Amino acid sequence: MPGYTTIIADVTLEPGVSVARHTHPGIESSYVLEGGGFELPVEGQPLRVIRAGDAFQIPPETPHAGGKPPESKIRLLINYIVEKDKPLVKPV
Repeated sequence: MPGYTTIIADVTLEPGVSVARHTHPGIESSYVLEGGGFELPVEGQPLRVIRAGDAFQIPPETPHAGGKPPESKIRLLINYIVEKDKPLVKPV
């Protein structure tokens, strides 16, 4: 799609490390490969607790993250379809 790029990332969240609240300039689609019990606050949605086997999407420019840090390692496969030439992550 003109003006957009796709980024695929294998992301590991270490136990006790929090993820700062942020946005992306496009859609984030994620699948939890490993771990569980990670809180996922997404603005305008009920708080979710994600576990291995769960999938979720974050709409463009929607603030998310900032929940309770995971107690165990979490591994995510993340697919971003975002606008080119914009930073992938913007703190909120």
